[in-house]
Amino acid sequence: MTIALAILLAVLLAVLTLASYVERIYTEMGKFLSREFQENIEAYEVKVEPRLGSARDRAQLSMSVLTQLTTGGIAMVFLFIVMADNVWNWQEIGEGLLGLTVAVVVCNRILPFVFFTRTKGEWLVPFAPVIRTLVYLLLPITIVLGFSLQIAALAEPKEPVEAESTSEAVDALIEAGQEEGILEEGDRQLIQSVVEFRGKTVRDVMTPRPEIFAVSAQTTVEQFTEMLRSKPFSRVPVFENSIDNIKGIVFAHDVLQITDVDAKTKTVTNIMKPVHFVPETKQVQDLMREMQKLKVHLAIVIDEYGNVAGVVTIEDLVEEIVGEIRDEHEVHADVVKESDSSYIVPGNMDVDRLNELFGVLPEVEASTVAGLVSELAGRIPSPGEVIQDDGLRYEVLQSTDRRVERLRITAEEAQEPAEPNQLRA
Repeated sequence: MTIALAILLAVLLAVLTLASYVERIYTEMGKFLSREFQENIEAYEVKVEPRLGSARDRAQLSMSVLTQLTTGGIAMVFLFIVMADNVWNWQEIGEGLLGLTVAVVVCNRILPFVFFTRTKGEWLVPFAPVIRTLVYLLLPITIVLGFSLQIAALAEPKEPVEAESTSEAVDALIEAGQEEGILEEGDRQLIQSVVEFRGKTVRDVMTPRPEIFAVSAQTTVEQFTEMLRSKPFSRVPVFENSIDNIKGIVFAHDVLQITDVDAKTKTVTNIMKPVHFVPETKQVQDLMREMQKLKVHLAIVIDEYGNVAGVVTIEDLVEEIVGEIRDEHEVHADVVKESDSSYIVPGNMDVDRLNELFGVLPEVEASTVAGLVSELAGRIPSPGEVIQDDGLRYEVLQSTDRRVERLRITAEEAQEPAEPNQLRA
């Protein structure tokens, strides 16, 4: 009798361990987990769950019920073992309760945790038929229990749920990942960039029209080669009569295939490739897929009137996610920090970066700092002019009669009061 009870106890403990492990997998689904923990869930979802023949919520409920039933069964077996001699021995009862507690804690908590953290979950695959059998054996109980839970849910008043935007939900997940220690700061910034990337249009990432380097269709290959010495671009648009009439794209490496003699007579139209046009309102994620599919690296951006608004490259799209990429030849006027409250910036810097540098985001239609100061001044400011607005002081360092090229921006708190000849918006 004692041997039979011992065997029954061992079986119940094994079932408890199995049920507790599967229940933990269901509990951890949807959480931020490190790679080794996630492998347990993936192994179960791919190799075990499809063989159960039961819905996930019902299988999860079955494992929860099985855990409770086996715990109760183990308690009953311990009671039978302790009372086998029909003698009330308090020492044996105490030892039995201690053994019961240890066995339940080990099989219900410790062993499932060890299996979850120290294995990849592959060991569970051979037990899929066992789990399937247990799920079907408990089907009458889970059906009744599930129906009762649904009735109870209907009786409870529904609390209003506030709509949460996708970005807010992702922000919450990112914060949870950082709290769990799974996401580093660099990972957080990368994920945030990907989320913001989805909401941008081509207009937000393109190189604007004034900064386009393009050549006339009448340009000879020799002249084009000479231009590349000062403008080391790998792909250059070719226009006829006007920049709004782009005819194609010439690749710098194609110049190498032209002999010196032919370079003097042939024009860039002889080696240019077809051009791809995109509207400035196109979503950047759609453009990236399109450029990958068509295997193009540069596209001409068109505004609503059919005029050229700018150019966009694969590099521009990638930089929106991973940050600025520079090659060894690229010269770019970047942001220069003079002090904690003062920066020298290029005119084409996005207005959004003011929020990053100063915690200020002006409500203007302009998308660049140059456009911002021109909008505030009502004209193109001259070098030396100062414009103050929204706690920031904009000093124009370099400009032409068409645009502002470089500025010094300073937090107004760090400055002396504005002089009379300074502009204040």
